[in-house]
Amino acid sequence: MTAAEILQPAHVLTALSAATLPAAVDEILAAMRGDSRVADWDALRAAVAAHEAPAIDAGECSICIAHGRTNAVTSLAMGAGISAEGYGEGAKKIRLVFVAGIPAAFNNEYLRAVGSIARLCGQPAFLEKLLSSKTPSDFIALLEVGGAKL
Repeated sequence: MTAAEILQPAHVLTALSAATLPAAVDEILAAMRGDSRVADWDALRAAVAAHEAPAIDAGECSICIAHGRTNAVTSLAMGAGISAEGYGEGAKKIRLVFVAGIPAAFNNEYLRAVGSIARLCGQPAFLEKLLSSKTPSDFIALLEVGGAKL
């Protein structure tokens, strides 16, 4: 699956307003409300909230990939957000947050997508470009070019 198939511009928030990581996850989930792939938004939110999303070291900062495996989604659905201030303590604050809803049957696709995101964000120059994205379309285009297929 390509980034454009997984991420929709309406689900990419280039300026998160949330003050905490859980609030940022909720902000991204709220943007995903109404997505045709999300059959039950409340169940998706509960599935994502049930899993702690650890920070993933990405060089100068961290990223977070919050997710939930649930039948509340009909196919892999994902949102993303960028925080100017970041979340957490220390120098490696979480600046990039992804939220994913994964149907059980899509486990391999999810693992490929997460692996691709982690590899791309581990490249400092690429991560800086993502963090500097001005529009959701720019963000998605960078992932398309950088990862070809997520």
